[in-house]
Amino acid sequence: MKKYMYILLLSGMSILIPEYVHAQEEESAEISLEENIDEFQEHFFEALKQRGIENYDRAIDELLKCKAIDDNATIAFELGKNYYSQKEYDKAKESFQKAVNKKPQNQWYLTGLFNSQLKTNERQEALRTGKKIIYLNPTFREDVAKVYVGMGEYKKALKQLEKLEKKGGLSFTAANMKTMLEKQVSKNNKSDGKVAEVIKQTPKPRVRGDKRILDQVEDALQTKSFEAANRLAKMGLNDFPSQPKLYLYNAKALNALKEYKKAIEMLEIGLDYIIDDASLEKEFYQTFVVAYKQMGNSKKENFYRKKIQ
Repeated sequence: MKKYMYILLLSGMSILIPEYVHAQEEESAEISLEENIDEFQEHFFEALKQRGIENYDRAIDELLKCKAIDDNATIAFELGKNYYSQKEYDKAKESFQKAVNKKPQNQWYLTGLFNSQLKTNERQEALRTGKKIIYLNPTFREDVAKVYVGMGEYKKALKQLEKLEKKGGLSFTAANMKTMLEKQVSKNNKSDGKVAEVIKQTPKPRVRGDKRILDQVEDALQTKSFEAANRLAKMGLNDFPSQPKLYLYNAKALNALKEYKKAIEMLEIGLDYIIDDASLEKEFYQTFVVAYKQMGNSKKENFYRKKIQ
């Protein structure tokens, strides 16, 4: 009888022990999960803090620690932003692509990928990405139009702006771009088809024309003929709407004429056409500084000063 009771007692323990162990395992898993969440948040918020003070290397280190805990779309996106700020565009593109793969309908992830593709001179890929963004945000047609302008596809650029106008109007920047494109397309339509094809296949004459107008505007700026510089730059943009220096020179003339808001508009347009030219970017930022300083906007002035350093 005692032996029987002992067996029952052991049998009861054998039933109870797994439940007790299981409860311990659950409690341990919960503690481990909480620790992981706390560690993830600590590294994530530190990354945001470091990015805020433009310490991108440290921000990336913190984000990589987050990635080791949870490799999610947000971390890929944040890594992309920091790589982009460091001008490591290939790494940025890879990170943004990972974020998009995880969440294909996120506008901001797609926009990061679009911008990186432009910086790596993958314009056709950028256009495909841009068209996806248009479905989420129709106003992105303006950005797609700028890509077409940079490729010399003026009719396609104009078509994008016309569609945008029908959907609810154009920004000041887009309206100016549309006016310049209408003049360019009209001029091209008047040309003989064969002549237009020769011009398209032979870039040298266009480069010479480009350089000629640039020299004229630069001479006007040096002699402080700012009205003339403004007029010449606008004339040049009718023929060369993707030439960033013309936007820069026009902005410098507008700054001298105390038309600071218009100068900023020109700079914002022209900045999109710069590809791998750090010295030109710096000159743009310096011109932004002049405009914002004269407008008394110290926040924006300091923002662009930091970009020059």
